[in-house]
Amino acid sequence: MSTLSNWGPVAVIVLGYVIGFYFQNRRIDDLRDAMNQRFNAMDARFSDMNGKMDARFSDMKDLMDSRFSDMKDFIKAEVSRLEDRIERLEHPVAKP
Repeated sequence: MSTLSNWGPVAVIVLGYVIGFYFQNRRIDDLRDAMNQRFNAMDARFSDMNGKMDARFSDMKDLMDSRFSDMKDFIKAEVSRLEDRIERLEHPVAKP
């Protein structure tokens, strides 16, 4: 009987720790599952935003390419106009 009186409180304490570990681990698993769901939802939102940003940068690149092309055409036209004007200055037309 003295063995039971010595080991009884120890068994109760050990059983309490085992039950505490079980429920704590279960809560940690629930928390981990909830966090994974949130991270998966955020990952989906980030991939959507990433696709939208790629489309916007692509549109901006196309717009910049067209503006640089227009600027290049404008510069060519101005250089051509100045070359014609310089050529007329070098060969003036004589008035009769």
